[in-house]
Amino acid sequence: MKLDSAISTKEIDRPDSLRPEVELLLCCSHTQTDPVRQARIHTLVQQELDWDYILERSSYHGILPLIDRQFQSIDSASIPPAIIATIHSNFNNNFHYNLRLTVELLKLSRLFEQRSIPMLSFKGAVLAQAAYGNLGLRQFVDIDILVPEADVTRASEVLVAQGYQPQFNLTAKQQLLHTKIHSEQWFWHQEKQVCIDLHWSVLRKHYTFTPTEKILWAKLDRVNFTEQSVATLSPEHLLLFLCAHGSKHNWSRLAWICDLAELLRVNRSIDWEYIHSLTGQFGTQRMLYLGLYLAHKLLGTELPPSVLAKCDLDRKLPLLAAEIQESLFQPSVVPVDPNLPDMYHERIYRQTMVAIPDRIWYWIDSLFTPTPLEWEIIDLPQALFPLYYGIRSIRLVLKYVCPAKYRNYIIRSKAI
Repeated sequence: MKLDSAISTKEIDRPDSLRPEVELLLCCSHTQTDPVRQARIHTLVQQELDWDYILERSSYHGILPLIDRQFQSIDSASIPPAIIATIHSNFNNNFHYNLRLTVELLKLSRLFEQRSIPMLSFKGAVLAQAAYGNLGLRQFVDIDILVPEADVTRASEVLVAQGYQPQFNLTAKQQLLHTKIHSEQWFWHQEKQVCIDLHWSVLRKHYTFTPTEKILWAKLDRVNFTEQSVATLSPEHLLLFLCAHGSKHNWSRLAWICDLAELLRVNRSIDWEYIHSLTGQFGTQRMLYLGLYLAHKLLGTELPPSVLAKCDLDRKLPLLAAEIQESLFQPSVVPVDPNLPDMYHERIYRQTMVAIPDRIWYWIDSLFTPTPLEWEIIDLPQALFPLYYGIRSIRLVLKYVCPAKYRNYIIRSKAI
């Protein structure tokens, strides 16, 4: 089975050459309005459109709030009332949900500060506030916070004291091992129905494009929420993270491209020299320029000539972007086949890795790095921890090569 087959030779389509439903989605994927865009949206909604497709795609891509914003700026008489009602209801529900998560973020920020635990937040509410200027215009489902690796145990204790349950119930020994080799853990509050994603590295460890803790914490920004502010990544680091995160997930959601476009819109003085220096140091060139290329081609994001010139140097960008565009606007979501390993679905991610060590580490990390799922099978003493690397590979073979036997084993193990 080939996981890295040749990509299409087709290049990305111009937005105005796409089917009208897709062009409408792209025109609406902005927080700001302008006369030209308003006129084009007005023209498009007067056509006979597949509104079921528009709702399905915009819901999947997390851009319904942006569509609501744009529809409010035009004469919507040509849009079916039921569509207007659905989209506006989504905006209201999203705003109230985001407000609830933001209140929880501010509460946790105060708790961490009282306990002298450095903490910053990224994505979620801080990105909505800083880049979109409105908590209701961006959809998010959890709270992402980052703490120094040395403070993971204390941060976890704060969350548990607030009623959050960790994704994995680890012993103290296992928690130390998990912190050493992984980068995050989820915490869930059943009563509040809130998920906290606690990070101690913004990306998986040991890749050349994963910034060091020292670099990240040396350059921070703050986002204001009325009378309280929350620390966050600097615009430059956030830009690099968003590009790496989008690549990791094959840029499968339009909202992630919107994040880039809005971040660049509100940060006109972003330090491109610093960004270029980091991409050269960390091997993130293609990840960065693919994200910027998508924002420029699909959403019309303005980029400096020097950045456009660097995009032009990579002949693979148009081909990768064309494949991403085709996937973005297919009629419906293709379900992930549970019988295929995760690495099967990360082909674009691998092709954005320009450093050979990263490509090698990707396979080592995916196939051998142990997880708490292996620790559930057998609890080995610390001296025998290296055996988990072999247990990990055996578990994956059973899961994907002998799925029936693997499911039977899981059922039996849970019954014991």
